[in-house]
Amino acid sequence: MLSRPPKIIIRILFSFLAFASFNVLVSGFSLADLSLTQSLKSVWQKATHVFAEEVPQKPDSIRGIYLTASTFASPHGNVLITKLLEIGGNAVTIDIQAGSGLLAFRPQDEYLKKINPGSDLLVDLTERVKKLHDQGLYVIARHVVFSQPYITSRKPEWRVKKKQSGYYYQRQWLDPSLLDVQNYNLKVMREVADLGFDEIQFDYIRFPAADHRYLNYAYDETKFTRADIILDFLRRAKAIAIEKKIQLSADVYGGIVWGNVDWAIVGQNPAEMAKIVDAIYPMTYPSHFGNGYYGHPNTHNAPYSIVNDSIDLFIKAANGNAEIRPWVQGFPLKVNRFGSWFMEEQINAAFDAGVNDFMIWSPGNVYTLSWPSFALKPKAPAALAEIPAAVKP
Repeated sequence: MLSRPPKIIIRILFSFLAFASFNVLVSGFSLADLSLTQSLKSVWQKATHVFAEEVPQKPDSIRGIYLTASTFASPHGNVLITKLLEIGGNAVTIDIQAGSGLLAFRPQDEYLKKINPGSDLLVDLTERVKKLHDQGLYVIARHVVFSQPYITSRKPEWRVKKKQSGYYYQRQWLDPSLLDVQNYNLKVMREVADLGFDEIQFDYIRFPAADHRYLNYAYDETKFTRADIILDFLRRAKAIAIEKKIQLSADVYGGIVWGNVDWAIVGQNPAEMAKIVDAIYPMTYPSHFGNGYYGHPNTHNAPYSIVNDSIDLFIKAANGNAEIRPWVQGFPLKVNRFGSWFMEEQINAAFDAGVNDFMIWSPGNVYTLSWPSFALKPKAPAALAEIPAAVKP
């Protein structure tokens, strides 16, 4: 029997396949038309398994919060991290951009310097990430991908345009199918990976939620779907993640597992994304579901049902290929009696669905009412089996 090929050979092949597939997409041909399609996919999947052992392992149960770059740079950021550690938290997601897409650090790559020179908001970032590691934290870099008004102002030719008028669409949206846009984001990813983060988390890894009949993109819409473009970009990113020995994850809309409309509009196919990334973070915020959504009567003020059912659907869609780590709504939008109960109900709903992790999202980084939630623990498999059907609508 032949021995497994040297890792360097598979690494080179892996990167080639990820890059070549994108070139096929933009050149107007489909891998689906080639007889070697299944073989190429098989090699790509085997390469992923070969390098899985090289990727850093995360805690058994991730429990953390989100910090903006500004908060992380401030004394208040240190206060929040100290409190997080005191109450048993073990993870933090940090913005690597300063809101609009301007990098919060100074990049080293010459190409990036010309497009995004960055800022001094997060100085000595490598050392700061190392300090968080020394404190026992799993450190995640949040990278906003295709919604960057700072970049559209510097590279207007990268923007999404309207078909009939040729005018630009909303100012923050980059065309996800443009090769230059993808390459720019992958260069940023490389820089961030070298800063010592454990995981790169892509947010806005999607097309705009719009009527695409009136928008113009670089790809051939008669041959490919928006999901094809997002998946191919993720494959290219995964090749870099493996090379840099870092986890790759993606934030997704909480509603993409309900029906066959939402995911197709934005290009987020959860089942296929799960075959590429290490983790999916569903934004199952109760405020983002209307009351009565798919039979859930009171999503805003009785969130257990919609969160539990949504996470259950995400777990089924992932089919064991990626971990599901829900974002918990830690802000009071559309909630009548916002309090600790609100976060606890969401987390219990997710735990009851079968996940072990959660991250709490507060855009203003206010977590006073969220801290009690960290006392909650995931349920053991035996306990999950005993949950009455009446509790799990």
